[in-house]
Amino acid sequence: MERAFVELRNAICQPGEIAEIDREDIEAFAANSVVALAVGGHGSRLRAMTDALGVNKNAVRLPGGGTMLDLTIQMYYAAGFRDFVALVAHQAESVIELLGDGSDHGVRVTYSHDPGGPVGRGGAIRNALENGTVPRTSNLIVQNPDDVVLNYPGSFPHDLVAAHITGVARGMVATAVMAEGLRATYTGMCVRDGIVEEVMAYPALPVPAHVGVTVFAPAVYPRFDDLFDITKRSDFESVLFPVLVRERRLYSFFIPARCWIQVNDPKAWDTLIAALTTQSAPHPR
Repeated sequence: MERAFVELRNAICQPGEIAEIDREDIEAFAANSVVALAVGGHGSRLRAMTDALGVNKNAVRLPGGGTMLDLTIQMYYAAGFRDFVALVAHQAESVIELLGDGSDHGVRVTYSHDPGGPVGRGGAIRNALENGTVPRTSNLIVQNPDDVVLNYPGSFPHDLVAAHITGVARGMVATAVMAEGLRATYTGMCVRDGIVEEVMAYPALPVPAHVGVTVFAPAVYPRFDDLFDITKRSDFESVLFPVLVRERRLYSFFIPARCWIQVNDPKAWDTLIAALTTQSAPHPR
């Protein structure tokens, strides 16, 4: 089974080159960028906790008093990013109360309210382009704060920007962050002629998974105008990505699977708390 996984990885997972950039390069990129915090969803699998507190799941306090929003902002702040927009809908007031204008974090935070309730990340970005909270001349990094990047070896934003610059030089208009080698949540089996020949607990799958962070160049914004309707719920992963893939205009950036915690259920929440308790992590300002 391991050999089959190696062959599959070689067939479908070949990370590209990444340009070398210095601090001045990332500062210049950051000065013309907005980081969008995608916090409009209901977080249905954590609603037992969030509904009891009356807050958006990204505003729930972690040990030490911070939140997933604080962790995300601090990570980008350390790399020189200062402009943020929160794409809000469900429990928007708790996000606004937490972040305010961003001055407590040393950044600027504006808000784009989904019209009539959550419209998905695709609709939310189109809405932000229309209301001006995302300038059409700016680069855009979209991050789900509940896709926590933790204990990354180096600066995650720095390496992400380097990958995106590499892709743009090759004609790309977006860069999706990937992780591969994620552990399956089940026992895998190899079956031949109906007979189970091998058993593997929680196999590491070599299929790259989107981490929930994407960088967009301004050249892609007309696609949001064409493909998304702010009266309908839709995500860019399912609508825009296939278009860019057909045109070969979507680049990738890989991070170690161990650095990604997708906090979308109580078990993942406990995993995050354990990681913050036992390991080093970015701390809120």
